[in-house]
Amino acid sequence: MAGTQVMRKVKVEGGYLNFSSAHFITYSGKCERLHGHNYGVLVEVEGELGSDGLVFDFTILKKRTKEICQQLDHRFLLPVRNPHLELTRSSDGWEVRFRERRYVFPHSDVVELPIENSTSELLAQYICEKLCQVLEEYPTAGLRSIMVGVEEAPTQMAFYRQELHL
Repeated sequence: MAGTQVMRKVKVEGGYLNFSSAHFITYSGKCERLHGHNYGVLVEVEGELGSDGLVFDFTILKKRTKEICQQLDHRFLLPVRNPHLELTRSSDGWEVRFRERRYVFPHSDVVELPIENSTSELLAQYICEKLCQVLEEYPTAGLRSIMVGVEEAPTQMAFYRQELHL
């Protein structure tokens, strides 16, 4: 049909698109124990086929996603917008309190995330937004959406999808 847009998808996942991090989440007035996950990351972009026969270059998508994963790898994920945590930044680290619980982390072990909680859902959104920022360096006019999935266990993955260039 003339004038019909054909959308295609490119997906990268597995391999080295992962990170291992410690965290806890607050929910329903509770706070989980400090624990960690070996997170997996999936990225899918949808768009029109370009004149070069590509939706988007796999190599660039993998490389830039891996860079974001490396920033999170082997760190404590600190959700600095969490209203249930009392956060104190000192010259040598972070003190994190939830009621009677108290944790102290050196700066080098912490990644400060502008999110409310370190859930897989919000981590997927964070990674997606960071990826959108770095992908501005590349031609993305044909892209229509991007989706990021964050897997915290083999049977548990959360997704965040964002529309582009509408």
